[in-house]
Amino acid sequence: MLRFATPDAAGFFSTLDPWAVVFAIVAVVLGVVLGIAAKHGTLALLSKVNGLSTDARNRIARSVRLTIILLGIGVAIAFLGAPIQPVIALAIIVAVIAVLALRGVSENFAAGIVIQTRRPFVIGDVVDIDGYTGTVRELNGRSVAIDTADGRVVHVPNSVVLGSTFVNDSQRAGRRSEVHVRVGRAPSETPADLAELLATACASADGVHRREDVRVLVDTVEPKRVTLLVQFWHHPAHGPAVRSAVVQTLAAKLSDREATVSSAESAAPVTPPPAI
Repeated sequence: MLRFATPDAAGFFSTLDPWAVVFAIVAVVLGVVLGIAAKHGTLALLSKVNGLSTDARNRIARSVRLTIILLGIGVAIAFLGAPIQPVIALAIIVAVIAVLALRGVSENFAAGIVIQTRRPFVIGDVVDIDGYTGTVRELNGRSVAIDTADGRVVHVPNSVVLGSTFVNDSQRAGRRSEVHVRVGRAPSETPADLAELLATACASADGVHRREDVRVLVDTVEPKRVTLLVQFWHHPAHGPAVRSAVVQTLAAKLSDREATVSSAESAAPVTPPPAI
């Protein structure tokens, strides 16, 4: 014959104080009500924190609500006089397992809060993180999503972002690039003349910023050739396209003479050894 209650359980329920039951119910109800109120209060408080995403705010608020509800349940169990040592032991075991299983998630979540609070970059910035360069498309509690120039979407964990060196190319609204030029010169032509010629041509190329001056540095001077370094500024995300435009513009400007224009550094010129 099946028994639905053991003698111990029956004895436990028969000794319950009605007021203890009332207080237990009140504790649970208060825990739920206070948990909901604490969630709304936490959301209102976190809304004043700049840079914290909606996802992060909701996660923190839900955690606060759940903690208060569990506290109310624990108080209710204490009112009923039930032995809570097994419950405490079970809670500790579950907490340890959760910490070990969710360690990576918690690290990324905490790092995400730091990133979104300090705001080292925002959506739309061009960044270089962990070897990936692209435009930030999303910041969430787990990772930073980056759109790369070749069409990929890279998700870098927040803990990796916070624990490594990253570069924000958009913080100053511009980035400098350079082009190397080796060009032949006439006997009466000075390196300064060539530098002025290249600066004027480079400034006319598409994508080169006008607010910063083009700078041309003389690198090597030979009897018949000069090697120069042309430095210019452009939008952080348009580097390859602008460098290409500058190379084509300078090459067209020097088409009537022997010249090499490259966005990569040229090898050192080969010169004959001095006479012995």
